Amino acid sequence: MNEREIADFAAARTIGAAPFRLAIILVPGFALMSFASAIEPARAANRMSGRKLYQWALFGTGTGGVESNSGIEVAAKPVSELDPADFDMAIICAATHAEAKRFMAVEAAARRLHRAGLALAAVSTGSFVLARAGLLTGRRCTVHWDYADSFREAFPDVELLNDLFVVDGRILTCAGATAALDMMLELIQCHHGRELARQIADQFLHGGIRGATEGQRQVLLGAAVRNTVVQRAVQRMEATVEEPVSPAKLAHELGVSQRQLERLSKRYLGCTPAKFHAQLRLQRARRMLRQTELSVAEIAIACGFVSLSHFAKAYRRQFSVSPRQDRQAA
Repeated sequence: MNEREIADFAAARTIGAAPFRLAIILVPGFALMSFASAIEPARAANRMSGRKLYQWALFGTGTGGVESNSGIEVAAKPVSELDPADFDMAIICAATHAEAKRFMAVEAAARRLHRAGLALAAVSTGSFVLARAGLLTGRRCTVHWDYADSFREAFPDVELLNDLFVVDGRILTCAGATAALDMMLELIQCHHGRELARQIADQFLHGGIRGATEGQRQVLLGAAVRNTVVQRAVQRMEATVEEPVSPAKLAHELGVSQRQLERLSKRYLGCTPAKFHAQLRLQRARRMLRQTELSVAEIAIACGFVSLSHFAKAYRRQFSVSPRQDRQAA
């Protein structure tokens, strides 16, 4: 995503007059961190500028409060009362539940707002809401990395990126958590300049404003793993979950011997490449079991297992519970 795209989105439906009006739509199970990361920069912009640059209102799926995934309830108006003429942008905040459950009132509202020309943003699993509403077909988007596999399986016609946030036309999607802070800082920078955005970042002890296209996380175990061969190996293994590549072929692709790859893998990952790849596939399977309605057999195939019995044995060995029991417990 380039600067022109985010600048165009930031200016959507704005005639240049402050305040910029935000409608925050809270989906049951939303994450307080994402919610605060979207609201607090706007509040700070008002305070630090001494002007009312932003104003906002909260909406939910019904009357009364909306419960977050930490059990804290936030008061909100019914989303049916959201008039697009009163706002410049709507942000759908979601997290737990939105990946597996439909919220028809929010989907209907998203379609209505989009038809009216309102700029739409979705935070974390809010991308699932937009996709189910039919608004992401043929578009690029992002979602929190923990839900990426489930999203790809559910919406193969949507181009999913690993970026912190993505703009495609009048739709902005964000990975959630502190990425929502970077998203809002970018919008503030487009509206009111880099200096104000930088001051707000400093206020929140946010080291710097991360760009939209920065990856959501360091490949593997974080920045502690410095070996580039191992990093490339893990990237390749993550990209071949459905069709696992053999250690011999992987070593050949990386330009090292299989023996050297095995040695580096044991040193930095604590296990062989084959075992690490199996763990990646099983972790993906567990996320899909908990986040989708795909059958156990479909998930086994999607994670590169040749048979259901092989998958079930490997799953129980890894997690001490069968796939079906794990799904029921979740």
